[in-house]
Amino acid sequence: MVGVAALRGYVLEELLARLLYDNGYRLLVSEDQDPEALKRGAHGLLVRGRGADHQADVLGELTLPVPFSLPVRIFVEAKYRSRKTGLFDVRNAHGVVHDVNEQFSTAAAGARAIPVRRYHYRYTLFSTSGFTKPAQQFALAQQISLVDLSSPAFARLLVVADRAARQLLTLAQATQTTSFPTGQVRSAFRLALGTWTADTFPDRQVGAERGGRAVFASEVNPARREPHQLPDYQLAEITEDLGGWESGRLLLGFPAAPFVLALRPDDPAAFSDYVREHGPDVPVHIEFARRREVTGDWVIVPAREPSAFTLRFALPELLEDWLLGDERAAALRARDVKSGLFSSIAVFQDGRVIRLLFQPRRRG
Repeated sequence: MVGVAALRGYVLEELLARLLYDNGYRLLVSEDQDPEALKRGAHGLLVRGRGADHQADVLGELTLPVPFSLPVRIFVEAKYRSRKTGLFDVRNAHGVVHDVNEQFSTAAAGARAIPVRRYHYRYTLFSTSGFTKPAQQFALAQQISLVDLSSPAFARLLVVADRAARQLLTLAQATQTTSFPTGQVRSAFRLALGTWTADTFPDRQVGAERGGRAVFASEVNPARREPHQLPDYQLAEITEDLGGWESGRLLLGFPAAPFVLALRPDDPAAFSDYVREHGPDVPVHIEFARRREVTGDWVIVPAREPSAFTLRFALPELLEDWLLGDERAAALRARDVKSGLFSSIAVFQDGRVIRLLFQPRRRG
């Protein structure tokens, strides 16, 4: 029987999938969405690689075109546990993304068959307890994105995931479910959270019934072999409780660097209002703070009106230590990182790209 730690990871991944969905990505939930690259597995969706097929618990595809680049797909994996995520998990992520990026389809051109790469896959690993130093070193070298959720800024997200996981465990124990139906549960969350993007859905009235769409999780479940199922309506009640979770409290930022930033706006409405008034290209200042600043180690504010909005984020520990470890060189290093890696941070909101453009403060 699955434990609460694994269940918390499953729930957290589905909440992050909603965050991904709200940041310009379409969640891939069925092999019908891309039969050439995806297939149905025993426990859910699989992505074909060159050497093996790989489980894709959460896989998103960027809906906005990227100039001079293949369409981007991103794997999301979450570790919700007390110990730091280590090198093994990062190596596994690298192995998966390397293998699927080497999988080519074949396009006919006259009498010749030409191998064609159709997507560029990336991997983002989230951890509630941070990462070990070897894991960070390997990830930065291999361009695996690490997101540390141990900051108090993410406390509410983790509480929501923990509560739902314990409810799922109680339901499984009460119904004596010995083999946990991961595919059914993930499908229920996606129906409740609005991230189910496939056309496959029962043709019947929904919404007025108890549980809404989520009661049909068993029917759309992509898993090929799950001997046990949880009661539909009781499962739907648990997942529907998360339907009102405000993913807008978090934003994903994509800098010119091998990692993703989880941005927390102090006031999401203020950020949206500023962009609506001033346009999608926003000159910003970026400042770092000491770790005792529990609301975030780095702060982004608009260059024109610094009080208009505030976005907070944390960096991978290894990079932060390098930046701040030497007091004499810290300012120079921070300037180089901001003008290079953070020169432009892309945020996807309401169907458009917002660019946060780093602008140094003028010294008077």
